[in-house]
Amino acid sequence: MRYELLYRPEADEALDRLAADSAMGKILDAIDDTLDELEDDPFERRLGTIAFRTAEGAGVSATPVRLDGWYVLWRRGPRPRTLEIIAFARLEVLGHGG
Repeated sequence: MRYELLYRPEADEALDRLAADSAMGKILDAIDDTLDELEDDPFERRLGTIAFRTAEGAGVSATPVRLDGWYVLWRRGPRPRTLEIIAFARLEVLGHGG
């Protein structure tokens, strides 16, 4: 059984902006591929997801899109087998000890 992806309005708007920019086609395709993999199993180790807490203490996960430092930011949804897609961002992630 696949996970249902629930998009925050900001994430939905970000996808629309990416789709409208012809220079972002490869990024958009990579994001779509990553979203498909998250639907299958967001906790699959090979995805390379990084879990962290925001300054407010909320748990967030960042799954690499594997292109130009882009990530899908998400957290567990309000119901079983749902994920809330928060944002798509280009990040520089430092290793332990930064």
